[in-house]
Amino acid sequence: MLVLTMLYKIIADIIVVVHFGWVLFMLLGFVLSLWGFFWREFFNWWLFRILHLFGIVYVVLLAVLRQYCPLTILENTLRARYNPILTYPGSFIVHYINRLIYPDVNPLILLIPTIFIAVFTVVIFIIKPPARIRGIFRRG
Repeated sequence: MLVLTMLYKIIADIIVVVHFGWVLFMLLGFVLSLWGFFWREFFNWWLFRILHLFGIVYVVLLAVLRQYCPLTILENTLRARYNPILTYPGSFIVHYINRLIYPDVNPLILLIPTIFIAVFTVVIFIIKPPARIRGIFRRG
């Protein structure tokens, strides 16, 4: 049983790292879109751009509907199974990653920039789609 509870903790810590990676991916996609649109030929990493487009739209839908991310729900479920009264969950690094992902601020402070990033991403995708996507629409 002890091995199973430790496994819950380890998986929850891994989920925090993955979640942090997801947040970085969303921010990196925005920065690359901004940089590519204004300073050089817009990048044609079509798979990256499609994943970012759908990802940011999904993030905004969750935020607007006031729903928690499935990664958050899974992490909390696993932590509760490990030890629900932890005051300092996980390792040192995981503790600070948690603070970055789950800041204690008014939700509007996060919602407004998230919506802006999503609108910008959708508009840029429509104005300058990746070459591969543009080719699909030209053939059809």
